[in-house]
Amino acid sequence: AITFTAGQPINRLFRYIQQYKYSRPSSTFDKIIMAQVDRKLERTHSAAYREGTKEAIERVLASVEATAEKRVKDGFSEVNFTLGVLNCFFILFMFNEYPQHLWIVYIVEALYLFPAKFRFLINAKPLNQAFYYLDFCWVMNIGLLLVFLVLFAGRNHISDEIRHQLFLAGFGTACGPLIGATATLPFVTLVFHHLESMTSVFIHFYPPLLFYILRWKADAVKEAWPNIFDLDYDLVFWPNGSFTGCVFGNTIILYLMWIIPYFFWQLYFGLDLPKTHRTKKLADGSPAPTVYDTVFHANMRNGLCVTIGNVLWKRPKELSLQQVKTNDFEMRDFYFYMGVHLFSGVVSTVVLAYPCFLSKYAHGVV
Repeated sequence: AITFTAGQPINRLFRYIQQYKYSRPSSTFDKIIMAQVDRKLERTHSAAYREGTKEAIERVLASVEATAEKRVKDGFSEVNFTLGVLNCFFILFMFNEYPQHLWIVYIVEALYLFPAKFRFLINAKPLNQAFYYLDFCWVMNIGLLLVFLVLFAGRNHISDEIRHQLFLAGFGTACGPLIGATATLPFVTLVFHHLESMTSVFIHFYPPLLFYILRWKADAVKEAWPNIFDLDYDLVFWPNGSFTGCVFGNTIILYLMWIIPYFFWQLYFGLDLPKTHRTKKLADGSPAPTVYDTVFHANMRNGLCVTIGNVLWKRPKELSLQQVKTNDFEMRDFYFYMGVHLFSGVVSTVVLAYPCFLSKYAHGVV
């Protein structure tokens, strides 16, 4: 008789079949052997299935636990989630019921969110992300906060003409590049418990809300704050004789005031900061340590390098992945990135800000 122990490998079963089936061509014997093999195979498959199911469940549970730990590390709790949801409802309530005071809410929340976000950035791993605050959206929001603080301190601190020009530039920026960035940036998401995500939503969505009120509910704002806001401006969108004094011209000038210094900062300092093997040397001749990250490098690592290399330069994927690994990208990638940034800023001003300028309904939809 032939017996099979539970630990025998499956390939030995087939060797038994070949050995006995053909050496003893007895139909009865064949039936006995095949019956034993069938039972063994059934038990083996069942055990394998149970073992595989157990391993799969354990992997799923481990993944769920890892995700839960990450959520807790990111700040997830019932309190944070509830506060995030309530804050959204509070902003909507203020927008509908007391729009003339919404700019005060912006100041208060920005004074909390901006430093809190910065604390997360400087403690980010593996690279410090403090220089993310040099990106366009952050610079514009910090500038808007400073203008509101100066206005709150007293209307006479800024002349009427400067406030007029700032309003034109702010309207185009808020309703153009800032709101347009939400369509391309993956981190602008409503994650109520996550301070970083909610801050990204705040700096992209809040300014268009504010300028909706300043543009279409100006009377309520002036009545509530007569010593701070004037808003009796002659507003034009396109240049007429002069490039300044209109929404489009002032917005482009403001954009250039950011992108030109940022371009040269990246060119001479920023591009080298996240490199694994930095160009900058210490006094002893060794490469400077890699400490800081930039938004450009983060976007390139997030698939942009591979896409640009494949579509534009026909660069091998392996080479792009090596550049991602070392944070050392080609200059043509950087030039293309900055060119697209500038082009997107101009296009979003025309496509998004112009309809917002023409109609409060279009502004509300955007």
